[in-house]
Amino acid sequence: MINKSNPFRHLAVAVFACLMAASCSDVTDDGTALPDGKYPMTFTASVDGLSAPNPASRTTTDADGKTSWTVDDPVAISMDGGASHKVYKISDAGTGAMVADGEANTLYWQKSNETKTLAAWHPVSCTVGSDTDNGEVDITDQRSGFGTLENILHAPAQGYTYSSSHPVAFVFRHALAKVKVALKKGDGMTDDDLSSATVRLTGYTAGTLGYNGMTGSEGSNGYISPKAETAGAIVTPYTYTALVIPQQMQGKKFIKVTIGASGAARDYFYTPTNSTDARLEAGKQYNYTITVKKTGLEVAVVPAPAWGTGGETTGGSEVSSFRVKIPTVSGVTPTIEGTTGNEGEIYTTADNSFSITLSEGDGVTGFNIKGGVCDVKRTVGNGSYKFTYSNIRSDLELVYGDYAEVGDYYYADGTWSPDYTANGSSACIGIVFKAGAVQGDVASNYDGRLPDGIHGYVVALTDALTYAGEWGVRETDENNEFLPNLSSNTDTKYNGYTQTKYILDTHSTDLTRYEAFSAVKDYTPAAPANSSGWYLPSMKQLSDVWQLYKGAAGNMLYDRLNAISSDNLFQTGNAGGNHNKDNLYRYWTSTEKNSTDAWYVVFDTGGTIDAYAKDNGYDRLCRARAILTF
Repeated sequence: MINKSNPFRHLAVAVFACLMAASCSDVTDDGTALPDGKYPMTFTASVDGLSAPNPASRTTTDADGKTSWTVDDPVAISMDGGASHKVYKISDAGTGAMVADGEANTLYWQKSNETKTLAAWHPVSCTVGSDTDNGEVDITDQRSGFGTLENILHAPAQGYTYSSSHPVAFVFRHALAKVKVALKKGDGMTDDDLSSATVRLTGYTAGTLGYNGMTGSEGSNGYISPKAETAGAIVTPYTYTALVIPQQMQGKKFIKVTIGASGAARDYFYTPTNSTDARLEAGKQYNYTITVKKTGLEVAVVPAPAWGTGGETTGGSEVSSFRVKIPTVSGVTPTIEGTTGNEGEIYTTADNSFSITLSEGDGVTGFNIKGGVCDVKRTVGNGSYKFTYSNIRSDLELVYGDYAEVGDYYYADGTWSPDYTANGSSACIGIVFKAGAVQGDVASNYDGRLPDGIHGYVVALTDALTYAGEWGVRETDENNEFLPNLSSNTDTKYNGYTQTKYILDTHSTDLTRYEAFSAVKDYTPAAPANSSGWYLPSMKQLSDVWQLYKGAAGNMLYDRLNAISSDNLFQTGNAGGNHNKDNLYRYWTSTEKNSTDAWYVVFDTGGTIDAYAKDNGYDRLCRARAILTF
């Protein structure tokens, strides 16, 4: 059962933990068989990477803005592809700790280097639809609110490896997508027309929650009536919101707007033509501003963050006040400006930006973003370091840490320096091409590998794929929430890690056909333990690498690589024997265009982003260079 509370405004976090029944301090991760029934799995989980003080809270849009766990709330965990699951229950509502619901539900590790694919969801049994007499949660009529639809959570399936000191780190999100429609008056329409308009969405009206999240029932397509948004006590009939089952609505009549009534009613439909405009993904919000004209609809689609992170709109205006956790450290006295006060380590922003200034005498050089989404700028001068945070899209959690600068040399031991020879005991393995966390990228995207937040991004010194090879298998469409199809070359996501991991996990038995991904997986030197590990960059990540390179002297990355050795430069010829028929300067990204093509970047002076056939059938192959996040 879910109770109402308001422990941490706009904090989209769900954390679970169960304590180990026996100490693991004497076990090594070397493949040793573990005694049966002696090493139970332990778990933690989060929605956006934020942690204490309220790890179990979950965002809703009800009156108080928050719900929280209560003791005995159930969570399902499956490690056999969904064929069966075990039930864990919340044992401490304050901390989010959970324990197995009896010995028969306990999951155990069998080997010290074992990797298991796990997925989790809450509630354990959930069916949405309109048959409420049989216990289904109604999705077709949301005019009076969302109810328990907002409490459906899912942690996508992925591989987790045994560790004697670290628990399995689930990353939960809302299992439904949120759609917000705002109506505007166009030519030939009056205020009365819009105030009495009816808005309905189409799509799956029934579905079930399980291993793969909330999946729709084929043949259940129908209308969904959204909720009219409110601003205080005043109803704002021009804005409507509904929670829907994840699905692709391209080419379908997605939004229906009806003006007038009875015989005078006129129906207008919005049918998305772009594959990204209505590819509704779990946990994400989609904003549509629709100008209603006598002659039809004019629709503007606005990209939006994960819903429940503080970035969605309420009553037509953006959220402008957020909570920020800034840790207290002995001997460090930061100057914090742009907040309205604090409750211990929790500060509230006065607007959509704030700043923190550190003195050189504090002994630390900066902050890293452990959780949340915003832009950050660092200014150095007068014996101080000033960090300005703007365009904030969620609550934030910051941690102290050494700050990395673009152009810093990155070493095999996970340290960095502007001096190539500064760390004589550890070899340089890469160069920082982006400092700090890019908007939209958070530490929780990296499976617990970055506990101190994101310092920046590093490009390797040499190619991982040293000849022109295949991206993957042509006519195999990888399109899904982890590796979406992109028809445009203007994407801005820093999601190469997620896309690479999906390919490596999905095609682990046939990586010979995925040469670019296999090459970054096996690239040496090995990445440090406090990094993400090497991966194939996304379209935006590789394009940003090119921006510092540009294939010519006088550009920072080109000069850095060339100073180490000209062999480190991106390759610029038709090398590669029978593989490379037309590969001048071309490097694969991890981003797919469609079932036949994938995107690449040309590393000449133009930096063109284009797409090629994925395999060798058309002799349009590319090289690959790895990056990592640290």
